[in-house]
Order: sequence, then structure tokens, then C-alpha cells
Amino acid sequence: MDTRNINKVFLSLNRSEQSKNQKRLIITLQRAGFLFSSPIIEGSFESDIESIRSTGNNLENVELEIQNSFCSIHFIEKKQFEYRDGISVTEYHFNEARKKIEKDERYKTFIWMPGKFDDSDADKRQLDFINRLQHHLSNNMILSRVPSAIQFVEDVRLILEQQTKKVFDTESADVFLIVNQTDEKDADRIQMMLSGILKLVKLVIVQNSDIDYEEYAAQQMDVSKLSVIYYKNASDWALPFAQQIWKKVGGASAKSPILYISDADAIGSGTKGFIAPKVSCYNLPCELIPLEIKVHFDSLNDTLKKAI
Repeated sequence: MDTRNINKVFLSLNRSEQSKNQKRLIITLQRAGFLFSSPIIEGSFESDIESIRSTGNNLENVELEIQNSFCSIHFIEKKQFEYRDGISVTEYHFNEARKKIEKDERYKTFIWMPGKFDDSDADKRQLDFINRLQHHLSNNMILSRVPSAIQFVEDVRLILEQQTKKVFDTESADVFLIVNQTDEKDADRIQMMLSGILKLVKLVIVQNSDIDYEEYAAQQMDVSKLSVIYYKNASDWALPFAQQIWKKVGGASAKSPILYISDADAIGSGTKGFIAPKVSCYNLPCELIPLEIKVHFDSLNDTLKKAI
């Protein structure tokens, strides 16, 4: 996991017992590249756990550690360690995380109670807390009962990566034209013939750029009525890109249909059609491509109007 875009995690543990699941959770988080807001002592695994626990059990540290974290992860078991005034460390951590969520809508709390919960020998006060916890879950709190630490950490990772993805500047458009830089001049002619008729946004994909073109394209397609992937010289690029972006925007359930158009003079081994739901594939002379785009847009627009 790339932790450059993810800050430290506040990890809430119950020090009353060192279960196998607890150990697996810490090991899995570390192997996945997560960092902890509590200072981890380099050395034995037992030292790492005790460092996390000692920080979490220090009342003065908890608020600071949560404030310095990107999210909190709470491992809930059936035993509790009383902190003061009948409040367990586990519940105290949860309450502090809830306060953070109230102030920061991006903050997330993950709660892991692995597998089936056998409460036959559980602390009554812990069961009462779990009941309160389940009744106070907000949109930013995720309760998981998956049995595996690996599965739980993977779910956490995917949710956090989704949250941290870049939001690009997009604009509503009739047509979203996507081309490779090698075909930019031909695409300019297509754009010029459609200008004044349709509102068109063009994306030119540049080789070796740091821009996440797939993510930008997916976001722009979401606000475009029709998306067009055009190529002439970049046949080796076009088909893999079209297949990938089609999957990314939902395939058959995509909001914006795709016109996959190759120039009649296209060269290369990649001049193959792309057959998929909500994709129309054409091979046309350059001078006819703007007309085909306009015909498809008009047909789509008529369908949208009838649906209203």
C-alpha cells in the first residue's frame, strides 16, 4: 500500500488479553504499509503491541493521537479493561473517535469484531458497550465481522484509497473527445467542425505523464452525454484504454455511452473493433467522423428527452 497519501492510523486495542486475532491485525496492518499514530518501538512484536497499548491507555495521549490520525481502527473483543468511572479503554477510544468524526467529515472509524461473537463468557458491561456502539454508528463508521485480518485490512485499504483519490476539474459537456497525443492534429479538425454545434471537451493523453488519465476520464465521462475515443496513429493505445475505461465507468451500466472510432487511414496491429454494451464502433474517413458524432448525439438526446 502506498502510504504517501495516507496519514497515520489510531489503533485501539484492549490490553486485557493478547489474542491471536489482535496479533494478526497488527502484523497485517504493518505489512500493508500502515503507520500508527502511537509511537511504535522497533523490536519485538510484543514491544510493538505494548507501545500501542500504553499510548492508548494514557488519557492525555488519546485525543492527540486521534487528532494526528487519518482514521481509527478499533479491535473489539468480549473482555474489557476498565479505565475510570466505569468506562473501558475500548469505549473511551470509540467516544473520542466519534468526536473527531463530528468535527471532520472525512475521518473514518473502522470497527473489527471478527467472526461469530460468542458472548457466553463475555463481560456484561462490554456487551452493553457493543450494543451502544451498534446503535451509534454514523456514515463514517464501518463495522466489520469478517473472520480474517487480511480481508479486514484489505477492505480498509480499498475504502481509504477510494476516499483519497484526486477529484479533477470537470465540466458538463455534450461530447467528451479522448485522443492520444499522436493524433492531436486530426482531433483538432474534428473539434473545429463540431465547434458551435456541440459543447465539446477534449482530452489529449500525453505519454509518460504523471496525470491519472483514467481517473480524469472517468470523472469527465460522468458529466458528459456522449464520450468519443478516436485514433488514427495510436491504434496500440486505443483498444486497451477503451477496454479499461469502459470497466472503470461501470461497463453496461455506464452513464455515458462510448463511440469508439478509428480513422479509415488508421495503421497498426491494434485496429480492432471494441464490442461491448453501450459501445458503438466505427471505422470512418476523417471528414465523416464529425457527422457520425453529431448523428449519435442527436439520437441520444432524443432518447433522453423521451425518458423525461
